[in-house]
Amino acid sequence: MVMTRSAAGGGPPRRRLAGWGFEGESYPPSESLLQWLTERLGTTVPFPQFDPSSFQPIEPRAVPHLHCRISQDPMERLAHARGQGLPDLLRLRAGAVSALPDVVAHPGSAREIEQVLNVCGRSEIRVIPWGGGTSVTGAVNVLPSQDSIVSLDMQGLSTLEDVDVESGLATFGAGVRGPALESQLAPYGLTLGHFPQSWELSTLGGWIATRASGQESLAYGGIDRLLAGVEAIAPSGRLELAAMPSTAAGPDLRQLLLGSEGRFGVLTRATVRVRRRPETLHVEALLLPSWERGLEAVREMSQARLPLQIVRLSDEPETEVALRAGLADHALVAPLLRGWIRLRGIRGSGCLLLCGAAGSVGETEASLDRAAALLRRHGAVALGRRPGNRWLEDRFRHPYLRDSLLDRGIATDTLETAAPWSSLSSLARRVRKALESALQEENEATTVLCHLSHPYPDGASLYFTFFFRCPADVGEALARWGQLKRRATEALLDAGGTLTHHHGIGLWHAPWLDREVGSTGRKLLEATARTADPEGILNPQVLLDPADRLET
Repeated sequence: MVMTRSAAGGGPPRRRLAGWGFEGESYPPSESLLQWLTERLGTTVPFPQFDPSSFQPIEPRAVPHLHCRISQDPMERLAHARGQGLPDLLRLRAGAVSALPDVVAHPGSAREIEQVLNVCGRSEIRVIPWGGGTSVTGAVNVLPSQDSIVSLDMQGLSTLEDVDVESGLATFGAGVRGPALESQLAPYGLTLGHFPQSWELSTLGGWIATRASGQESLAYGGIDRLLAGVEAIAPSGRLELAAMPSTAAGPDLRQLLLGSEGRFGVLTRATVRVRRRPETLHVEALLLPSWERGLEAVREMSQARLPLQIVRLSDEPETEVALRAGLADHALVAPLLRGWIRLRGIRGSGCLLLCGAAGSVGETEASLDRAAALLRRHGAVALGRRPGNRWLEDRFRHPYLRDSLLDRGIATDTLETAAPWSSLSSLARRVRKALESALQEENEATTVLCHLSHPYPDGASLYFTFFFRCPADVGEALARWGQLKRRATEALLDAGGTLTHHHGIGLWHAPWLDREVGSTGRKLLEATARTADPEGILNPQVLLDPADRLET
């Protein structure tokens, strides 16, 4: 699979309105992947493409003066109406968006955000903070409402405000996107090291609001470990928490803002822990004999606290896809690779393990050598660095693949969880079974891939990717997705997993929040929301609203 970019005129690239990324960029599936999916799902018909000329904009309601730059352009309002979850993409492509923000506000300072909130509080106008719009849980979605709605676009607050090289701290506006954040740190030789798959579009404020984790969190930590200080503005006032290495001054309010999804205030700036950019990053690819052996090996590496950057273990189906669709580089190579793997004692496809280390060349080699020695005891077969390098090249491109597959009538979505090591194997089986059986009454198949990432000494995250035939009718497609989402969520909770490891709650996880935090936990969160936002204007439909909105 190769990224393609069509010719375009000058100026910055424009965001795609009904899909991931930028106009003119695509990531088409390989023929081998399409064949593999067709064998399992059957023939498909393309899902409709969005036609801007057919869009009938909803007339905006009047909104008082907001003391900042605003837009009521129909296409900009549409672009701020939905996130990037599969239901969002289906509705946008089908032109089935039932509500738009009345205004998109573009504040350029914390003071302007205060003024916006003051006006909206007096007028009972809902405010939805909007960073990069990459939410896959419905957290930025505009739902039909009697109240006027303002989408608060935060990308005007995106500059590097301060660098403390000695302390390893940097302060940014919360609307800064991943590439801009790293480019502003580069002259200092520093990096945040936070690289989620949404990195090219998502923002620092969004990472904090959803408790995000990046693909190199094994070394750098998730955003909860990287956050040192933060400022948030709520209707009830401003909250400023200075950067501290540690504090015992009561409960840590920084942690309260992590995962708050705009309910407790609008994040305006954050101080994060940064470190020196590594000289190099190398990723080795290996094959483990089985999923169970792979789990054992990764647990041992994690508990030994090997100095690694990336550890990612694919199950057999995901490994099969990798072997057929990219790992072997060419379809003719795949049979030769399979034969060589069998000679090394691995039956079937085995399980692909990507193992990365960063630092100086000497440090990197030493870390990978230690990992390789441990993995050989578990029957690992080395495949070299070429597959790992390909993964590094493609790691931010895979969201584009979802759009390309819909063009061929195949829907794909993901879900993630985390659990202790003792529960992981059973959890993976139960979620797979739930997904594969969810559409059987309709005589429809579901294909499921799974990989382990973000390992900890006491457990790890499991990330599931599932595929199903997408009906051309948007209502039918949403119903299928809702059935899959419900079955999988119930299964992972029943198996002892968390509701989400790194994507937040939003609309689509909210019905199950009580199962994780309990009724007392919910009351504490509700009390915090009432204190910060007495009128309930900040993103009121997410996090704490238990309504089942899986098909909105």
